[in-house]
Amino acid sequence: MAETDAPSNISVTTRKDPDNNKRLIREISLPYGQIESSIRVTADPASTQEDARAAWWWSYLHGKKARSSTEHGTLRVAEMFGGPGGLAQGVKQFCREAGLIFESRAVVDQDIGAVDVYIQNHHTPEEHTARCATSSVIDHELDADSGKWPSTGWTASNAPIITELHPKWRDLRGELDLLLAGPPCQGHSNLNNWSRYDDDRNEAYLDVPALAVALDVPLVIIENVPSVVHDARKVVAKAHKLFTGNGYHVESGTLKADLMGWPQTRARFFLIARKDENPPLSLAGVQNALAWPEAESSLDLWWAIHDLAQASSEDHHMHRIANYTTQNRRRINYLHGKGSDNFNLPVSRHNEKHKKGTTYTGVYGRLNPEAPAGTITSGFLTPGRGRYVHPTERRTITPAEAARIQGFPDNYIFDVDGIAPSKQQLTKWIGDAVPMPLGYAAAMSALGPGIPRPEASDG
Repeated sequence: MAETDAPSNISVTTRKDPDNNKRLIREISLPYGQIESSIRVTADPASTQEDARAAWWWSYLHGKKARSSTEHGTLRVAEMFGGPGGLAQGVKQFCREAGLIFESRAVVDQDIGAVDVYIQNHHTPEEHTARCATSSVIDHELDADSGKWPSTGWTASNAPIITELHPKWRDLRGELDLLLAGPPCQGHSNLNNWSRYDDDRNEAYLDVPALAVALDVPLVIIENVPSVVHDARKVVAKAHKLFTGNGYHVESGTLKADLMGWPQTRARFFLIARKDENPPLSLAGVQNALAWPEAESSLDLWWAIHDLAQASSEDHHMHRIANYTTQNRRRINYLHGKGSDNFNLPVSRHNEKHKKGTTYTGVYGRLNPEAPAGTITSGFLTPGRGRYVHPTERRTITPAEAARIQGFPDNYIFDVDGIAPSKQQLTKWIGDAVPMPLGYAAAMSALGPGIPRPEASDG
């Protein structure tokens, strides 16, 4: 996984505070020092889980905030393709534990409602908020054959020629510490059978190094689906070359949430770029440090959502359930009745389209409460879109349950100006988000060596 020579001696330990039974303490040992933080315990009477790590994340999901024993300044962050802020949430959590103040300085996304959700949770100033396609933020020239920018450029001999830079972002040069980005993944997704690996949208990946170099941002985290590495246009290899050609160390690889104990089998590919003498920490080393011991079971689905089973949509719109067709109602009833000993619906009970067009057993499947959930997507309210039938209730999982599985705390705001979003908006925001533990691990890789500060220049 690793592409750098960064040290991998990383460890993470979580324990009960011997002097205060209402607190947990987490210690993270990094090659360049140790950080310590604490969190107030949220009791879970229904759980027999005594593991301090589980208790830490349970408290986090219930809105408790970690507090570091030391302060290390402010991390100034901008995000491209920000969505509702899932990646930012993972980075922010690591910052809290590391004693860093996460300061959102700028965000861009063409989903206006998602940007509003992002701002409400991460407090981005309106002056640097761009509600538009990310391609409208930066336009740059790139030689298609070599994968390099032309020999003369805007900031240096090998930097991009900028033909357009959004006015809201022009004054950010030298003012950012970290650039986050989740370029469109539909062109790389295994669910895309039409233009997979050779899609015009894939080129948006290269807007990220262009903006990082143009604004002199010393830290960059890019996430995407694992299959991005198979892109016919070689966007990952090109981005790697563009970063290294401009003085960045690069680390890349796939992180898997369930291997770090999280109750979802989601995987994402990360590219971490860092511009100073210290390369990013090994992603493999970070994942190993966060992994549950092999002798112990990782967190399961029921751990994450057991207390939400009886919640009503009358309590909050996040507990809404879908309106099912008669056929889907029958399928759900079967999985909780005659088929309750099997989590897969027999193919004979699928609709005609699925009978002929899929061999994916998770379609119409019931979730196993004793295992991690599969990948949460924007189809989680629909039985035919994946394994989303609740393990004990005759329904699919709710937005609140899906958000928990994705690592959003219960106090994350998905309202837009106090108005409940549509079902389509909510499922897209939650299903497309980056799970918190993956962003957390990526932040550990990028920030483990400390914050390299950019040097402002006139450009």
